[in-house]
Amino acid sequence: MAYRREGEGPALLLCNGITTSRFFWTHLAPRWARRFTVITWDLKGHGRSEPARTAAGVEIPALARDALQILDAEGLTDAVPVGFSMGCQVALEIYRAAPQRVRGLVLLLGPSGRVFDTALGPFGPALHGLIARMPAPGFRLAFRGARRIVGLPGSRRLGQLLGLIGPTAAPADVKLYIDHFVRELDPGTLAAMALAAQSHCAADLLPTIAAPTLIVAGDRDVFAPAPRVGVPLHRAIPGSRLVRLADGTHTSLFEHHREIGAAVERFCEDLTGRREVG
Repeated sequence: MAYRREGEGPALLLCNGITTSRFFWTHLAPRWARRFTVITWDLKGHGRSEPARTAAGVEIPALARDALQILDAEGLTDAVPVGFSMGCQVALEIYRAAPQRVRGLVLLLGPSGRVFDTALGPFGPALHGLIARMPAPGFRLAFRGARRIVGLPGSRRLGQLLGLIGPTAAPADVKLYIDHFVRELDPGTLAAMALAAQSHCAADLLPTIAAPTLIVAGDRDVFAPAPRVGVPLHRAIPGSRLVRLADGTHTSLFEHHREIGAAVERFCEDLTGRREVG
């Protein structure tokens, strides 16, 4: 597992979404590191982390155990897991496995489970079915074709037209994603992780969460639309806060990093106040 620690103070454990790496926090990690200990890490088969050795190794609870092992390695007794996209599922399973180590939860633009049920409108379940039925050699071939498309000069504009990328995402930020997709993803791990994300569901956990929770949702997010994901999460988690971005897309960590950064900082300040009062 590849990870990085920077900054000092209460710990934030940043959990990536599928197909993303530490670069997705490029605007937020340096900002937060001025006030917090920030841990960024790569999922198996992403970035600099090795591919998964077994299908069980990419199940969401296993990814949560990876995160807890990083905290152990760094001697950190507790943290605020900050999940993005599928990383929200990982953050929730961190809480399930070790609630005493979770000072608070931050869920950014992601679901509590069964990711393809709400992603990409009617195409999400179809995409899941295609991945589930496709043999490994076929997926590798299809992924090779996807890499070529993503690497084309006009892919950013195509992504914007399809709503996959926000209209104000900077070309330099989008290039970070394209480079990672083209060069650093392991297709076998990716396929197994996508299936694991769909089979996972933390709906049973949500009403029992006692940790303070911040939810950020985007109304224009085609992967985790606020009405179908963020708002139901907010209703299900007792006492949670919801920040709803009217123009928020799935690339809001690039486009709306100032709003998200400030919201998380205020949330963490309140956590510190609660601890001092307690």
